[in-house]
Amino acid sequence: MSTGGSGNAAEIAKGATTGMLLALIAYAISYSYPSLDALFLALFFGMGARVILGAGFISREAIDWSVRFFIPAGIVLYSANIPFYVFRVTNPLRIVEILWVVFLYFALIMAMGSVLRMERRLTALLATGSAICGASAIAVVSPLIKARREEMSIAIMTITAVGLTGAMIYPILRDLLSIGDAAYSFLCGATLHQMGLVKIASSYAGEEVVSSALAFKGVRVSLIALAALAVPYLLERKPAFPLFIVGFLVLSFLFSFVEELRGVAVLVSPFATFAFSVAMASIGLSIDMQSLHRARLRYLNVSYAAWLLVVVFVLVTEGVIY
Repeated sequence: MSTGGSGNAAEIAKGATTGMLLALIAYAISYSYPSLDALFLALFFGMGARVILGAGFISREAIDWSVRFFIPAGIVLYSANIPFYVFRVTNPLRIVEILWVVFLYFALIMAMGSVLRMERRLTALLATGSAICGASAIAVVSPLIKARREEMSIAIMTITAVGLTGAMIYPILRDLLSIGDAAYSFLCGATLHQMGLVKIASSYAGEEVVSSALAFKGVRVSLIALAALAVPYLLERKPAFPLFIVGFLVLSFLFSFVEELRGVAVLVSPFATFAFSVAMASIGLSIDMQSLHRARLRYLNVSYAAWLLVVVFVLVTEGVIY
């Protein structure tokens, strides 16, 4: 019996070490190139490692342990990234506009998914990631709706593709449509998926635009707490809200409103990204590429369609196009 236990422990250690190594590489690249999300890179590297090393290199038990440990850990640590305080420093009218954009994003994807009879959990992940904060929102919501690993993978890769498209196109749109600084900062902060993409796209227009865009994005990021509570109920589930979600919600408020903890939040924040990245690398190690091929293009098409409609909505409300 002890030999078996020792073997299991060794397999788990091997899986965790592999996941952490891949996550470290992903984090380092993302740190140097913010447009490349660490969670997406870790997932991609995990899938690549599976192809190179073989499907049996890391046992299913080791992968399961990494996912069960690192996703809850990442969720608790991600509380350091929730900036509830932005509501106090952002124009109330802009907050209302952002809430409309978030609702529109979410409603469009869920409605199109229903019409096309898409898998509801995957559709919900796409809607949450698009409306709020990309891969991190998907990582937070996934365990609450019992999403499969393939669904998480498809959702992360899809919204990353859409977000990168937006970050490349927005500077061109700014020049073509002569978008002013205020409207452009709102466009970036209210519609792009990941924080890194918001920085990249808005930096084209100067530091003040970057600061405003990140504040708008911060309002969306803070809504991840609401998503964690609401999305499971929208799928007609009655979640028990495990202890790590309770910890996430409580710490989110403490880090946001207790001034003395702001410095701690800055130190904790990178560990959340790293923990999520380890989980994504482990998921990548378990993903069969054929399962992703079967997803077809409809999820990507729906995500692009919703993004385009939201962009048009923002440009119209900002008075850029009539």
